[in-house]
Amino acid sequence: MLSYQEALNKVLKSAKTSKIKSNLYKIENSYLASDIKAKKDNPYFNNSLLDGFAFKSSDTNKNQIFKIKDELAVGEQKHISYEKNTCYRISTGGKIIPPFDCMLPYEKVIIIDGLVQITKTVKKNENVRLKGSDFKKGQLLIKKNKKITPAAKLLIKSSGNKELEIYDKPNLVLFSSGDEITDKIEINEKVINSIPEYFQSYQNQLNFNFKYLGIVKDNQKSIKNIFSKIKSLKNTIIVSTGGVSAGHKDYFPKFLKSQNFNILFHKIKMQPGRPTLFAKRKSNYYFGLPGNPISTITGFHFLIAPMILAMQNQKIIFDQANLLHSYDKNPNLTQLRRGFITNKGIQIIPDQESYKINSLVKANCWLLLDQKSSLIKKGELIKYVYYEN
Repeated sequence: MLSYQEALNKVLKSAKTSKIKSNLYKIENSYLASDIKAKKDNPYFNNSLLDGFAFKSSDTNKNQIFKIKDELAVGEQKHISYEKNTCYRISTGGKIIPPFDCMLPYEKVIIIDGLVQITKTVKKNENVRLKGSDFKKGQLLIKKNKKITPAAKLLIKSSGNKELEIYDKPNLVLFSSGDEITDKIEINEKVINSIPEYFQSYQNQLNFNFKYLGIVKDNQKSIKNIFSKIKSLKNTIIVSTGGVSAGHKDYFPKFLKSQNFNILFHKIKMQPGRPTLFAKRKSNYYFGLPGNPISTITGFHFLIAPMILAMQNQKIIFDQANLLHSYDKNPNLTQLRRGFITNKGIQIIPDQESYKINSLVKANCWLLLDQKSSLIKKGELIKYVYYEN
């Protein structure tokens, strides 16, 4: 039986990235697959910092009087010819037309009978936003593998990039199995299946397409039917909950082999989630997770989420903090626990059994306990990742 780390390594090694070209309107939450470089200078030309008047700096002297030759609004395309001791009215962002090379705002000049008097010498480029002072054409703006945030999206478009290369968003297809569960919210002996909503809540954060196919009956015909619906998908992670342990109705391992999936592991030295199965066929991947809700969720956070990110050339980074109390541990297993972290350290909360979901809202992080000892001592460093990965 593989250790958790050995199993994770197989998952990450199997993950393949796929790159696609996309326009700006289809890149929410995606990751860049290539660098973004500026297609133009910004600003594209020298322009005015403020509303006021544009001058030629060599004409400016204290108390010099200028004739207003013309005016130029922002965005207006107009040529204004130069004459000595003339100026033109300009709006913020308006073009500074050579040989004019500086400007003064209204509050720094005196207007008398249609003439403009200045009170000081004006330096070249004073109050001028210079061409390329923000970024220049060809300049590297955003390195590849960065997530496209709203700020990045603004910069990408403003720098003249119409199309960019991103990592293709993985597909995650989920179905559940078990005659004992239901998707309906009804008060009876059936177990209410809330895993689809849980997975979907991470769709934007981890950047994947999500589809839920419902509950499959515990028989081979139903399993075959569900796989027929997804056989044409690519770049897809197929996830089932239930049906992967050693029970008499657990058909999935045999079925996967019949469908030419290569089973890379079945059962891991981790708790919860020991019966987890992972298989691969071309660009599709299959995770069979145990049916207990916490086992399913830990499989999602500690195996599936790392794969989703790896398919976009990303990875989960674990931090470390001191344990606030001693904790008994099975030295032969990697134990995945719910914890609560503060600036003082981490506490492992009670009720860690794989069927107990009430403790989820009492925790704020996941803990990865991979120590080889049977006791983790108070003050020892342990690995954690916040609930939001």
